[in-house]
Amino acid sequence: MPAPSERFAGTATNIARACAAIERDLTARHRIADLARDSGMAQHHFQRRFAEATGETVAGYLRSRRLERAAIALCQTDARILDIALDCGFETHAALTRAFKAHFGITPDAFRRDGLDPALCGAPPRPFLKPVEARSFAMACDLVEMPQQWLCWRRATGMIDGRYFPDLAATRAAFGELARILGKDEAAFAAGYAQGPAAFEDQSAVAHFGALFDTERSLAWAEGRTRIEAGLYAVFPHKGPLNTLHLTWHRAARVGLGRLNLTLRPGWMVETYLTSRIEAPGTALSALVHLPVHKSTIGKA
Repeated sequence: MPAPSERFAGTATNIARACAAIERDLTARHRIADLARDSGMAQHHFQRRFAEATGETVAGYLRSRRLERAAIALCQTDARILDIALDCGFETHAALTRAFKAHFGITPDAFRRDGLDPALCGAPPRPFLKPVEARSFAMACDLVEMPQQWLCWRRATGMIDGRYFPDLAATRAAFGELARILGKDEAAFAAGYAQGPAAFEDQSAVAHFGALFDTERSLAWAEGRTRIEAGLYAVFPHKGPLNTLHLTWHRAARVGLGRLNLTLRPGWMVETYLTSRIEAPGTALSALVHLPVHKSTIGKA
């Protein structure tokens, strides 16, 4: 029998796989019982773990992605609303209209004509992704005034199943080379993002990974360096495998900030690594997600 930490790690990985299965075919009838069975969990346990990992219910996750796709189609095509409804997993024009109005507060016809109030839009570059928060969802973070830092980086491009670093072997080797170069120098291994991905599968998404320093440095290893501005950051913990970090990013940036009455400010988002093991145990603190937020939010988290 696997140890408890191994079971928790497996749970996070299975939730990530369930998300990927949903994203691969948003029109399919994704029955919770089937997703739970494929994840090796009882249905009630799967639903609880899914909400803990993503901040959303299973049904809410599916609905928000279908409606995001519908909103994009309404903006970018002149397709009939019925055809958009069918392409997004709704059986009728009326079914899409009911769901769309309940979700965005506006009908598809009015949305196509007038657009969405900017105050109701999500964070770019996915303004129409509006997660359906699970009632049981709880979120906490530390608000930290961080000093200016410098990230010396290499680029990794593309996403697979919602995860950056599609070539994990190459990334691991690059970090190993960097560790040998740095030796005992004080630096945090990290990755920085100028913005989030434009979709669950985004071949143009860019991660800048390398080492974070307190002062400006030049490294022959690096392709470039970027200043990470000083300011207030909401810091969210990630436990378990590093290949499930995208779940924590979604839970924090898309769901958690709203729950905590925090809003993103311009600036790079950063994750720092506390382990070199991609397959970290499920209960181990393995990374920290740092999101720049507005100072006016102090005291609300």
